[in-house]
Amino acid sequence: MNLIDNFLQRYAKEYDFYDELARQVAMTCETIIQRSGIRAVVTHRAKKPESLKEKLSKRNAIKKYQNVEQIYKDIVDLSGVRIAIFFPGDRDEIGRLIESEFLTEKMKRFPNMEQKHQADNPFKRRFSGYDAVHYRVRIKEERLEDSMRRYASAQVEIQIASALMHAWAEVEHDLVYKPHIGRLSEEEFKILDELNGLVLSGEIALERLQKAFKKRIAAMDAPFSNQYELAALIRERVCEDMTCRLFMGRMDILLRFLQKAQMDNPQKIDKYLLGVSGLKKLKEQRTVADHVIDCILKEYPDAYPQYIEAKLETNRNNPYTAVPQQLYGNKEHTALMRFTERWIVLTKVINMLSRGVGDNPSKWDLLKQHLNGTTCLDSEMKYLRSIRNQVLFGQDLPLSDVLNNGTETIDRLLRGLRLQTDKEISGFIEAEREKLDQLK
Repeated sequence: MNLIDNFLQRYAKEYDFYDELARQVAMTCETIIQRSGIRAVVTHRAKKPESLKEKLSKRNAIKKYQNVEQIYKDIVDLSGVRIAIFFPGDRDEIGRLIESEFLTEKMKRFPNMEQKHQADNPFKRRFSGYDAVHYRVRIKEERLEDSMRRYASAQVEIQIASALMHAWAEVEHDLVYKPHIGRLSEEEFKILDELNGLVLSGEIALERLQKAFKKRIAAMDAPFSNQYELAALIRERVCEDMTCRLFMGRMDILLRFLQKAQMDNPQKIDKYLLGVSGLKKLKEQRTVADHVIDCILKEYPDAYPQYIEAKLETNRNNPYTAVPQQLYGNKEHTALMRFTERWIVLTKVINMLSRGVGDNPSKWDLLKQHLNGTTCLDSEMKYLRSIRNQVLFGQDLPLSDVLNNGTETIDRLLRGLRLQTDKEISGFIEAEREKLDQLK
């Protein structure tokens, strides 16, 4: 048995592994793309053993394979995922999502010089040919359960291009690279080139369509139908330079929250988008969705329970997400609600104390200066905000012990603030604490 047949026999036994690997990566891609409000169709496949033989024979004539391991290293697309995007303008954003989610080993852009000088095509192209981005990635080991860790060892090729370009490339590839009935004629090459020109023109039309869609959504005064409309509004409102540096974040959760808060309307959320341009680069800052949620909750602290419900419902309804069990246990749910109720009271108190007049420091600033000599107010607030941020934006909720400890910390702070503030605020704290006691 020659080397290639030996490889094919071994690969046939491992085919199910590569097929499942491609499926896992495709599910992750579909999830992160859908959550970000980008329209795309995600498909996957493992290379069929029978389709590999001809390819390996051609490559072996050049590569002169010495062993099976060398073949595995050379064939990088045994597992493949294809992302066919509706709008070409979304390609870079999807690329950034891929780079953040997976370990990227190589990125390749097309067209390139290798493509322009193909020996198999004697006809000089008028158009650029295949226009796409390919990523070679691995799944991050920490994202996998112990029983699935073996899938972190192999590469997957992810191809990102417009749906039109993928369709043209499929036709060209089958005709040019798999010529079962002979070499293509010059006329056939010219027709493929002409079709490539039509596809590139179609992509220009799709870019115009996307811009028109964004403008229409931004001008409407009706509820969003889905997260794609919500994301379109945000991309229209936020300058293009910022959207190139920021993740959009969980548009699905944001939409569900806006629906629960009866704010799922372009006119109602416009003001919360103003501060997005002030966000720093992605590596140092939150997503756009996080920013909008923070702004709304700062103005309406009573909306915290609605947000948490939206987050739990959205994750529970996602078929590609394994929702942690602790989200649904009575013990954990009780701890979460107790922490949230007290955080709302603390937020309201801080808001009342933070109302400064002109250049004068606020009561909250003065109180921090006064208390920091005897307590660790800043460190306690930092600790509480870390719990709050994990509740809001973490993949998993904090453990019940962490939530209970946070609740006790807030209770202690509220008792101290009641003694240190004026009659109006101390009376508010006392009234709110009595309400919470009655809920026990």
